[in-house]
Amino acid sequence: MQHVRTSGPGDQVAALDVAAVSHSYGSKRALNDVSFSIAPATFTVLLGLNGAGKTTLFSLISHLYDTRRGSIRIFGHDVSRASGEALRRVGIVFQARTLDLDLSVHQNLSYHAALHGIGGHEARQRIAALLDIVDMPGRQHDKARSLSGGQMRRIEIARALLHRPSLLLLDEA
Repeated sequence: MQHVRTSGPGDQVAALDVAAVSHSYGSKRALNDVSFSIAPATFTVLLGLNGAGKTTLFSLISHLYDTRRGSIRIFGHDVSRASGEALRRVGIVFQARTLDLDLSVHQNLSYHAALHGIGGHEARQRIAALLDIVDMPGRQHDKARSLSGGQMRRIEIARALLHRPSLLLLDEA
């Protein structure tokens, strides 16, 4: 994995910078002093055995858990101190399915667009374009519960891309 320095004149700011992060669940240590940086415009995969701490790290990066030891920065913004600024730059697909099964594909995506301040006309254009990209055109009126697991995952990827993030995080997508 390429290491990118994040300070000093002329240096490139890392898309994701994890520095000396540790996390425990009670007495069980899940992460111990994890550090790495990911440069913008790169593709990086984090591999490890079950229970190695990948999802814990993902939860810390996405601020589902608070970082108690170490720091996590997204394009220079500290996830703990400036979570809004940091997370605005991230599209996230969680390991567990997160679509509302009782809503249509369009309703699921429109709700996410509204959370990011994307207005109706712009949201409809982006949704249509993303449904084409994920090979789901014409499915906007289908209830999420009628989709296969793979189709749901594609809609979650479209949702993660809807606000045009600079960093895309996929937890077993």
